[in-house]
Amino acid sequence: MEKRCELKDPSVLENFEIDLIEGKLVARKTGEMPEEAFAYVVKTADRFNKFKVAGYYKGARSVSFFAPPLPSKAGKRELVYRLRRVYLRERIPAAATLGLTYACQLDCYHCSAQLSKNPDKHWLTTDQWKKIIYDTVEMGCTNIIYTGGEPLVRKDIFELVEFVDKDKATVLMFSNGELHSEENLKRLKDAGIYAIFISLDSPYEEEHDYLRKRPGLYKKVMKSVETCKKLDIMVGFSSYITHERYQKGELKDLMELGKNTGVCEIVLFDAVPTGAFMRKTDILLTAEDKEGIMRDTLDYFKKPGYPTLTAQAYVNSPISMGCFAAYNQYYMTAYGEMTPCDFTPISFGNAVEEGTRTVWERMTNHPAYKKRHQMCRMQTPEFRQKYIDRIPDGSILPYPIKLLDESEMPAVGCK
Repeated sequence: MEKRCELKDPSVLENFEIDLIEGKLVARKTGEMPEEAFAYVVKTADRFNKFKVAGYYKGARSVSFFAPPLPSKAGKRELVYRLRRVYLRERIPAAATLGLTYACQLDCYHCSAQLSKNPDKHWLTTDQWKKIIYDTVEMGCTNIIYTGGEPLVRKDIFELVEFVDKDKATVLMFSNGELHSEENLKRLKDAGIYAIFISLDSPYEEEHDYLRKRPGLYKKVMKSVETCKKLDIMVGFSSYITHERYQKGELKDLMELGKNTGVCEIVLFDAVPTGAFMRKTDILLTAEDKEGIMRDTLDYFKKPGYPTLTAQAYVNSPISMGCFAAYNQYYMTAYGEMTPCDFTPISFGNAVEEGTRTVWERMTNHPAYKKRHQMCRMQTPEFRQKYIDRIPDGSILPYPIKLLDESEMPAVGCK
């Protein structure tokens, strides 16, 4: 991407504020600022005004759990770093998904945690995570995402939520919902949690509990939603869609459930062949499925009463933002291994051993990630053949990129 203007002093990109006036975001200058840059801020505010409001966090307007609310200090910071990406061509992580632990009280059919457990390594300590979180936020990250395993299994989870400087970044959590007692949710709120996505594998109670191998879990998820709403915590569902499930109409039923329960947002991931399903490319959505999901996303955007639908098929498409992996996000395992995203089982190094910034720069300068890709790489045959299909069966994941770059291993067959 070419620079849109030359800047002698990058701090001028901070000379604006966003106000909320009669429910609308309004941008204003507070000092000298390039006209092109301010026009970008105004355009972004206008675009957000057209989005559905997912909810409010401390009086600020949220259009998605994946972006800080506006107006807020973290929200302005996110816009400043957007400008830095555009005008200074800086590669800055906007989001960091941190797999705090592989421990979980469930044993789901599709879980990939067992493939990542390494008996020769220890999960990161509280202090190690704090160092990584601090460094990541200082790099410019504005969305810290906690996942697992199950984050609430960690006794220090409330401390880790509280540790993030809320003037610089928000804290989002993915959770299975079983440990959402009112006490735990109150502690998360007091620690400053921004929002919670609860995993929902199916809108149908029996199927969800079957896939999670936990009778009664669906009811606990619904109870958690009610408690979150009671405590004024933004809450949503996290789910995924396969070709078969889409053809059966599960997206429609999921959105109806979201409307009836009053959740703020539903994130719908594509079924991606990774982890335990790394060789099962038959679960991929077809081009027709994705086109249908994109149409559905736009339709639900217009329908009042429905939650915000953040569908990977739309967001990571060429008509939207393309692939986020190693462009403006990274994933980190419970051992500190950094990968381009949650789905990509390739490690570019260990942040504890080398430093988060060092591994980030190695990853973003690698030939596979130096340029932005128009769609999810993990769903691209060329990428999978060059990297994923050559990961030996039985390997502990993520697999080191160094071994893939140095070797001429043949591809492993897919089905």
